[in-house]
Amino acid sequence: MRRLHSVILLSIGSLLAAVPPSGFAQGSGGVDLGIDHRYTNTDAQSLIGLPHGSHKTTVEKNGSLRWSQWSLKRKPLDVPIGFSSQMDGTLAIEPFVEGVNGQVALQPGTQTLYKNRYPFVVSNFSAAAVNLEELAFAVDPDANPGEMPTTNSGARGLDVVRLVFTNDGATPQKVVLKLSGRERNLPGHVVADVLMTGAGEDVALVSDTGGATVTAEDGGLTLALRATLAPKESKTIWLRVPYEWPSARNAELSTLSGEALLVKAASQWDGMWSRGARVHYPEQVLNDFFDASIAYVLILTEYDSKGDLWALDGPDVYRQYWGRGEYFQARAMEVAGYLQPARESVEHAFHIMNDDGEWDGPPTSGWPAWDNIGGNAGAVWDYYQYTRDKAWLAQAYPFLLRASEWVRDHREETTYENVAGVPVGARPIRRMLTGSKCRPEPEPPLAPGEKTYWYGLLPWSYGDSGLPEGHSYSHNFLAAYGMRVSADAARVLGKTDDAAWLDKEYGLYTAAIRESVERSVKLEKTAVPYLPAQPTRPDAAYSQTFLAIWPTELYSPDDPLVSGLLTRMEGEESQGLPTNVAWAGPAGTWPGEAMNMSETYLLRDDVKKNAALLVAALNHSYTTDVFKEEILTDVTKERACDTPHSNRQNMQGTGDMPEAWGNANVVDLLRDMLVQERTEAPVTAQSKTTLHLLAGLPAEWIAKVGDAASVERTPTTLGTVVSLDLKRTSPTTLHLEFDPGTRAVETFVHVPLAVGSRLSDAKMDGEPILMSAITTSANGQQAIVAAGEVGHRVTFDLTLAAGAEVGAAR
Repeated sequence: MRRLHSVILLSIGSLLAAVPPSGFAQGSGGVDLGIDHRYTNTDAQSLIGLPHGSHKTTVEKNGSLRWSQWSLKRKPLDVPIGFSSQMDGTLAIEPFVEGVNGQVALQPGTQTLYKNRYPFVVSNFSAAAVNLEELAFAVDPDANPGEMPTTNSGARGLDVVRLVFTNDGATPQKVVLKLSGRERNLPGHVVADVLMTGAGEDVALVSDTGGATVTAEDGGLTLALRATLAPKESKTIWLRVPYEWPSARNAELSTLSGEALLVKAASQWDGMWSRGARVHYPEQVLNDFFDASIAYVLILTEYDSKGDLWALDGPDVYRQYWGRGEYFQARAMEVAGYLQPARESVEHAFHIMNDDGEWDGPPTSGWPAWDNIGGNAGAVWDYYQYTRDKAWLAQAYPFLLRASEWVRDHREETTYENVAGVPVGARPIRRMLTGSKCRPEPEPPLAPGEKTYWYGLLPWSYGDSGLPEGHSYSHNFLAAYGMRVSADAARVLGKTDDAAWLDKEYGLYTAAIRESVERSVKLEKTAVPYLPAQPTRPDAAYSQTFLAIWPTELYSPDDPLVSGLLTRMEGEESQGLPTNVAWAGPAGTWPGEAMNMSETYLLRDDVKKNAALLVAALNHSYTTDVFKEEILTDVTKERACDTPHSNRQNMQGTGDMPEAWGNANVVDLLRDMLVQERTEAPVTAQSKTTLHLLAGLPAEWIAKVGDAASVERTPTTLGTVVSLDLKRTSPTTLHLEFDPGTRAVETFVHVPLAVGSRLSDAKMDGEPILMSAITTSANGQQAIVAAGEVGHRVTFDLTLAAGAEVGAAR
């Protein structure tokens, strides 16, 4: 395969230019997907930072910076959710135009990413004839381009702010920039061109005044810069916000200019991206989303005081670790080719397991949430599959085994819940929950001797995501999956006795789940049965219910109950996204989770619905490609829970921002749409996993001659790193190059079909493919070519024609 992202950086000029990956055709290509962030939440914030760094800075819509000293390295032993939302560090950036009638504040306008993909925030302001562009970014002056540190990055790191004032008018304009702030909650005082605390720590430094005069105002708490702009003139001011830096050591800060630091920051991300997997769609907006999203996933990792790398859900409220979310964040790093940080984040889970094998979370809050068991176990198994590092699996196996033993043992609790005749001392307790709670779990009356609806499932626990506390199916789907992958690990390691009992327990557990589901379906009030969310509240928020299909494969994507769930979901959509997915209930959507749910459409080969859900989710991101957890779309509707999470106004959000889960799901889905692993159903120890290429690529996205879609160097769970390159070579032909890597893989090619078209001829390495190896998806959106075991680089030449049947392929 050609190298798709080999970029040689020759000069400052070339670094600052937009440099496309080499090997890609120039031009936007594809179609206009209409991604314009039309449903952005009104209370958005953005993020800058360094991979694995303890310092994470949110950029507000007004351009100000905020940060928290409550990093993982400093957190107390017992802290509540949201400990890092105590923003005790701030740099307020307030621009004005000065006139005869006083000062007029420049008003915030648009915010975007630098060159559409770097995790640097560009904010625009204007008033009268004056415009201001603010660019905020993080940089480690000591790091080399592309360096992925294994210890905390950014000990000498900086946030840097470039402010460019421009007078677009015909007369001179006077501008003033006011800076104030705090560090460790201590106000900054003006000392020359520095804001520093009375304790001697920097808040911000002016490294280049751009010719402006500097004065102290407001009793020395405001640093003001004043300048006069001639007509059509621009002036640039540079600020630096060093991380936790004593003012007495300012002479040790990097002497690089602001422009040079910008070049360095961009080159560091260019190098980082070049080391990972590359994904390319004809629609450049998707490539930008992929790059920005994996950048956010990496920024939202952090080392604690013991050197463990945490995959965080967010920078503020959710500066925490959830095993269920870690699965998708670790997977995003893995499919994007960043295996080392994925491994470190998985190994962190080993150190938070309780002595009896319990994995719940988040660890510092202690909520019993059993979906974390399966999330952690699944992340362990995934890392092994991507790397085939058997020695590492042997070290990880005891944790898988202990977790499975915990699940086996504690399923017994529900066999004695609400059961007559159980002596008082043997009755199971309900574990403590702290903080806000959701609705109680309904408890329908039972006939004498009738089992509870959750008989044989895991014990009562925290619901989360809008689910009542109780016995959520999502917890059990993932916990059962953890037991299944533990059995798979035992087989790999030759532990046949363990594999035998794990397989047996998995069978008993999944049988209990299915029996409970069958009973729950009878409580449903709709005409079409659907896969329920909870035994006695089947209509509860259903986003996590999709875990039953992917990744656990407990239910087939074509199962009638899954089809019913999709029908119900589609009937409740708002702004193109599902509602009733978390705390907001029918009143809101969860954009990031929608892409996780859309993996089910992908597995059903429903290309159009998958693409529509992807585009709708991206349109609910903020203009800097970050996601809020939920967005309220119709507050007149019922909320799942009466909590601060859900008490918002229309188009306001809940939770944290950026939500790492959302950006991880962007990476996962965009990769899976081009390269996806699938396991044949029903899933057993003998089930075969196959590779499916182009399964999510709509025909209209690659309709023009010259359009290209490609993936370079994505690891797969088949233990090989694969690449592909698809090109539209004429109005009726497609050319695909596929490199399976170092292992032979059974491969299926999904050929996108426009309405009324068919695959009329197919060749592999110039040889005709048998017609019996080609099928058409039930919805007619794809021709699926069974290419067999592919053990070397191959080419496919595919010819399309009008008609509904497979034609001349032989």
